[in-house]
Amino acid sequence: MPHHGERGRIAEEIIRGVLQRILPKRFSLGTGVLISASGETSSQTDIVVFDNLHNAPLLAEFGAGVYPVEIVYATIEVKSVLTKRELKSALSAIRKVRRVGSKKYYLVPAVAIGPKGTPTIAVRQMTVTVPPRSYVVAFGQRGLGKNYSAFCETLRTFLDQQNDHVHGVAVLENDWFAGRKAYRNPAELFGEEGSALLSLYSSILKGQQNFAVYPLDLDIYLRGTLPS
Repeated sequence: MPHHGERGRIAEEIIRGVLQRILPKRFSLGTGVLISASGETSSQTDIVVFDNLHNAPLLAEFGAGVYPVEIVYATIEVKSVLTKRELKSALSAIRKVRRVGSKKYYLVPAVAIGPKGTPTIAVRQMTVTVPPRSYVVAFGQRGLGKNYSAFCETLRTFLDQQNDHVHGVAVLENDWFAGRKAYRNPAELFGEEGSALLSLYSSILKGQQNFAVYPLDLDIYLRGTLPS
């Protein structure tokens, strides 16, 4: 496919199709822009993994959507060929996602005690400061290293430039997967050579064990007023 934009679109559709078939049904997949209650927006995101059970996009038309960041589990940047330039672009997009997701507002059930000591179900607001998980998936790579060790060294160098965080970079042709360990500076990576797609799948699932999504507080979006 000679046209770069069309090649990229086909790559996105292939990865989205694979993940749609293997991820549990509580994960829905789309493409579009993430927004926050404070009005910040991400770049156009190739794949958005979101909760469509307790929540829904604010807009889903013409093949793209607008997603409150509260409902997003993860984002995936898809590249047909990952180069140093494309890696830099992907990390820049992830930086915006993490900024948009730095504060999220939910409504969660809680038990309240009534005037007569009778327990009742109430709703309380909860603020979460953990942004969505972020991934890069490429069919192949050029210029990032001749072997897995060299690829990891290149990735570490790019991450350290602006202290970026990525939960996983998968290169399917080489069967490479690597992500940054949390709270390590300079960057330290985890991952392995082999089973790149399975590693991506496992990382998305395991990442949700400590990353809960609740019904968002939609009134904050409607009022345009953030809690003090």
